[in-house]
Amino acid sequence: MSDIAVRTATVDDAERLAAVYRSAYARNRELGFPAKAASATDATVTEWIRDDHVLVAVAEGTVVGGVRLDPVDDDAVKLSRLAVHESRKGEGIGAALVDAAERWSGRHGHGTVRLTTPEEHPFLPEFYRDRGFRKTGDYPLAYRDYDEIVMEKRL
Repeated sequence: MSDIAVRTATVDDAERLAAVYRSAYARNRELGFPAKAASATDATVTEWIRDDHVLVAVAEGTVVGGVRLDPVDDDAVKLSRLAVHESRKGEGIGAALVDAAERWSGRHGHGTVRLTTPEEHPFLPEFYRDRGFRKTGDYPLAYRDYDEIVMEKRL
């Protein structure tokens, strides 16, 4: 694994991060789990960076991953849009982003990190379970051909 640095995203990262989202979520679409992030635009990612807290993973000077954090109440943060560029998967970048998201959440007084993911996805639920997340509920999606589950981790 190359050296990975995780930092807060800036609007200057939006173009490259949008490309990361399109790359990462194209595979999910192929697996039958389409998401809006598969067609993320620079403008959409800029909005996420301005409205929420977005972290990026940087390797060799290039943004190769990202994750969005949205405080939902005093205790919980919603983790969403975790993405690693398809060419960099398997290098521990996703784990580094989740670890950094947990540290950020704890530093900002949040005791729970919450997310949703397709229960039938071939690797995402296990990825999160391996990091201490547990299923806490169902998350039906009326606009998709699949449903998701809610997973949480107490920090």
